[in-house]
Amino acid sequence: MFSNKYIYKFFVLLIFIEFISCSHSKVNKNLLTIHLEEGDIIFRKGIGVKSRAVLHVDSTGLYSHSGIIVSDSSVFKVIHISPGERKKDEKVDKIKIESIEEFWSDDKAEKGAIYRLSGKQKGRDVAKQAKRLLKKEILFDHDYSLSDSTQMYCTEFVWYVYLLEGIDISCGKRSKVNMPLYSGEYIFPSDIYINNNISLIYNF
Repeated sequence: MFSNKYIYKFFVLLIFIEFISCSHSKVNKNLLTIHLEEGDIIFRKGIGVKSRAVLHVDSTGLYSHSGIIVSDSSVFKVIHISPGERKKDEKVDKIKIESIEEFWSDDKAEKGAIYRLSGKQKGRDVAKQAKRLLKKEILFDHDYSLSDSTQMYCTEFVWYVYLLEGIDISCGKRSKVNMPLYSGEYIFPSDIYINNNISLIYNF
C-alpha cells in the first residue's frame, strides 16, 4: 500500500513531466489536425540576435528563418540551413534535418507558420531535391550570395529547391540592402510568403 507521501510525489512528477513536454515546443495539438505535405514551406520568427538582425533589415517581415518540410521514415521533418546551430562535433554550419518540434522549440521560435504552393503540386519532387542537398552537406553561405549554389542561406535554399523544379517561389522578388557589411539584393522570408500562389495553412 502506497503512502500519501509517495502518491503526492508521483503526481508532482507527472505535472513536472507534462510541464517540460509542453514548454519545449510551440507545436500544439492544432498542428496534428493539419494535413502536411512534402514541399510545404515552414517559417519561424527566431528569438536570437541574428533573427532580430534579419527582421531589422526586413522591417515588414514576420519571420526570420525558413525550411522545407519532407517525409523521413513516414515522419514529417524540416530540412533547413541556419548559422550557429551546429552539433558539438561539427566545425561548420551546414544543412540539417530535424523534427518540426525542434525547429519550433521554445529556445528558437517566437512564432511560426507553414505555407503551401497552390495549384499544380510538385511537393514530392521539391522534397527530393532538398534531401539530395542534405546528402551533399551543403554549407551555410555567410556571404549571402545568390550567385553561388555550393553554399546557401536559408531562404536561398528554399528558393533554389523550388527553382530546380521550374518554380520561382519568390516570383523574382528581391530585397535591396545597403549596409557596410552587406550590400546587394537578397531573398528574405517575406519575399517568399507574399507570393500570391502560396497559402497559409498553419500558424501560431
